[in-house]
Amino acid sequence: MKTGFQKLDKIVKIKQGDLVLLAGTASVGKTSFVLNVLNNIAINDKKSVLFFSLECSKESGLAKIDSIAGVIEAPDILDLKDSDLLKVKKISEKIDKERIYIDDTPGISIKEICEKSKNMKKEKDIACVIIDYLELISYGESKNLSKITETNNILSNLKNLAQELNIPILVTSYISLRKIYHRKNHVPTLEDLTSNNIDYEKYADNILLLHRKIVLTNQQKEKILQIS
Repeated sequence: MKTGFQKLDKIVKIKQGDLVLLAGTASVGKTSFVLNVLNNIAINDKKSVLFFSLECSKESGLAKIDSIAGVIEAPDILDLKDSDLLKVKKISEKIDKERIYIDDTPGISIKEICEKSKNMKKEKDIACVIIDYLELISYGESKNLSKITETNNILSNLKNLAQELNIPILVTSYISLRKIYHRKNHVPTLEDLTSNNIDYEKYADNILLLHRKIVLTNQQKEKILQIS
């Protein structure tokens, strides 16, 4: 599977059955990154993709995808009002033709994700599953498990699902800004993930750490210092 980012595709070879983790701090661009990947697979490679949008609604996701595809200007997606319904309808019609299937079920469980992915593989022959993001997936079972155990079980299920369907699964994950704030360059490392006792390296075939220059407001700095 090619991401559409040429330099990245030369370095990282994503194969069928791979679980790929994209991690980064809040507002670093994780959703935009995976939507660019989705756009490349569905529109450029003309393959079907299932996108679990746990953080934003289907309409918002469609607008962002369409912005990436160049149908509407990026600033417009930040201010969609009732008067923009025709625009959103146009987006939906276009995206539906491009083999993109969005599920925005709030609080969806890992069991539901697996079931829906298997059905979509049979019905639409999806080539990839993208999930935004890991921490919002519900474990869905009434057992007194720790959050660490639940997350490890979710990762295990996702890896098994990727292998069973023989398709890559790309899932985003959150890194706390306070972990990298005190560093000079603010660049995330693998230790930022492994320090919380979740077995990312055990289940993920590729781990991508997204970074861009961070500009913090004074209020954000004060909040981080208070937490630290």
